[in-house]
Amino acid sequence: QRSTFSGLLQHAPKPPERTTTTMGSDNGDKPTAAPETGDAKAELAPVVVFTSVPLLIGYGVATLVFKYGAHATYAAKLALIGDLKWAYASCVVLGRCIVVVNMLPTMYKNGIMKLGSGNLRANPFVYKSVGDGAGGHHVVFDDAGVVGKYNRANRSLHHMVENMGVLCAGLYMAAQVFPFPVFVTTCLFAAGRVMHSIGYTKGYGVHALGFLTSTTATATLEGLLAFVALNA
Repeated sequence: QRSTFSGLLQHAPKPPERTTTTMGSDNGDKPTAAPETGDAKAELAPVVVFTSVPLLIGYGVATLVFKYGAHATYAAKLALIGDLKWAYASCVVLGRCIVVVNMLPTMYKNGIMKLGSGNLRANPFVYKSVGDGAGGHHVVFDDAGVVGKYNRANRSLHHMVENMGVLCAGLYMAAQVFPFPVFVTTCLFAAGRVMHSIGYTKGYGVHALGFLTSTTATATLEGLLAFVALNA
């Protein structure tokens, strides 16, 4: 088995040799960027905004759906919820918790990876080499060529898993009152995540439209859940 494994390693593609690290796109259109390790002031405002504003927008969308959609049907279903409204409220709490936990690292991100750092900002972790002769260098994703595409595509996958908890918990519940809107919301989320993944393979920043689309879908679902919780 060891000889087989060694053979695989010998035939594995080797990373390209280069003297500089490019961070913008795979064509290397931006200069070298490296993580900064100085003390950075934590930015709390984006966490507060991203935790509150999307939910408020989602609740507004849910209100419009209830008022201008199949109102009589939705109202009849809403009247049957009863004490289960607390389960709907629980999903909203879960959703906001997921957002807060995901956003907390961003309090420090801009102090480590500047906005113009390109693909460096795709790194969820910054490692440090240790041991004799290691020099304490930071270790980040290889962002070049097909290896960079592979790394960022997997980062997109991780990002989806990090953010889909409320979708899994709340789909069936929200559909008890708003079945078709939930279907539309799920399609929007799915389209956004595919766009996010494809965009990320092209380079950091190209994934933004997919992120916005899937985030809007998640916020809308939470808005539907919050509407039921507050009006049942």
